[in-house]
Amino acid sequence: MKRDIERAIAHIGETNSIRKTFWNMDEKVKDLLYGIKQGDDAVVVGDMVVNMEGPYPLKTARKTGLIHTCSDIVVMGAKPLFALNAIQVDSLEEAEEIAKDLKKQSDGLGVPIIGGNTQMESGLKPCASFAVVGRMVAEKPIPDSGASAGDRILMLGQVVEGEIGQRLQRVKVRYASFFDLIEEGIEINAAKDASRGGWFGNLTEMLVKAKKGAKITGIPYPRISRYMGVFLLSVPKKEAPKIIRIASQHNCPVVEFAAVTKKMEIEMGGETVVSRDKMLELVKNTPYRKARC
Repeated sequence: MKRDIERAIAHIGETNSIRKTFWNMDEKVKDLLYGIKQGDDAVVVGDMVVNMEGPYPLKTARKTGLIHTCSDIVVMGAKPLFALNAIQVDSLEEAEEIAKDLKKQSDGLGVPIIGGNTQMESGLKPCASFAVVGRMVAEKPIPDSGASAGDRILMLGQVVEGEIGQRLQRVKVRYASFFDLIEEGIEINAAKDASRGGWFGNLTEMLVKAKKGAKITGIPYPRISRYMGVFLLSVPKKEAPKIIRIASQHNCPVVEFAAVTKKMEIEMGGETVVSRDKMLELVKNTPYRKARC
């Protein structure tokens, strides 16, 4: 477990130097609400939400590339509208086979792929990237940084795995549940798509940005650093039963597994697994500025 925790936390800072390089770019974009300085799941300009993912190995891209790219749009409170993709392949025949699987994802999600690029450069490994554009449906973007002391942390959805059809079914159930939370006015202080770093790494990142800690009261998934594709929600205690009710209407798995604390450390099983000193180090080293909206 200790090694898994270290691995999960390591993901938090792996791109800090890259973000610092582009730190002042945000000031050049009119109506930018979330950008480099927030390092959230997606970029928000006005009511438009944009996310880009990849390059993915083709095996991953064919099954889930567009799905994962859309998830970061949804978790911020927006509906994906359309997508672009770029692929590097060894042959036109390979590109045609990949296109069929990407179309399955596109049709299943209702997010049309309307452009992109296909190249066949020799000496490059086959891979694919995706960009998705969405529009806000929530009153304002839902950040990954807004956790408050006393909040409950819930995991919403099933691990995204299996063949394309199974993955689509699972994310569509999660998306429908999440959009219903928004429509019913559930107060969500923070939300994040648990991707790289697994549920533990993404929870830690949420806490670092909020300058809070947590008491973990359950283990929602044993491989704590696994790429999962579920949503982590930080909500006031009174909202947790409502979320369970709404998720049950969609047969969507949901589990409460932690409480947010003022004390900046992470406790699990009566032991401190991330110390205050380590949390303060992460805060110091993480380039982050709260959104102005």
